[in-house]
Amino acid sequence: MANFSLQKSEIVRAQKLIDSLFGKSSRSMVAYSFRFSWVMLEPTPNPCAVLFISSKKKLKTAVERNRRKRLLRELYRLNKSSLVDSLQANAQCIALSINYVGAEPLEFHTHQSNFSKALSKLSLELKKNNTSSLHPAH
Repeated sequence: MANFSLQKSEIVRAQKLIDSLFGKSSRSMVAYSFRFSWVMLEPTPNPCAVLFISSKKKLKTAVERNRRKRLLRELYRLNKSSLVDSLQANAQCIALSINYVGAEPLEFHTHQSNFSKALSKLSLELKKNNTSSLHPAH
C-alpha cells in the first residue's frame, strides 16, 4: 500500500543542504514545467528529502507563492511513491528541490498527470546515473 503522507523529516530544512542543492555539485533536469535539482546523500531512513520553491520574481505576493508551494507539496505527496520505490530499489538517497517554471498558473487537476510523468522521468534519470556510477573505471 502506498504511503501518501509527507512527514516533517522528509522536508529539507538544513541550510547546508539547501546550499548544496544550489551549488556546483547538484544535478538538475526540466520536465514539462517542473524543474528538479538534486544532490546525492548518504543513506538515511528517508530516501528522498524535498524542498519546494516558489520564485519571488514571478509571483509578487506571498499568498501566491504559498499557494504554489502548497499545490507542489500536494502533487508530490500523491505521486511520490514511484520515486521513493525507485530510490529504495537502487539504494539511493537524494535531496530534491522542486520548482514550477511554467508560464500558466499551476492548477492541480490539469498538472497532476504531467507531474507524475515528470517524476517518472526523474526516476529514470536517477537510475541511469546510478548505473553509470557503478561501473568501475579501467
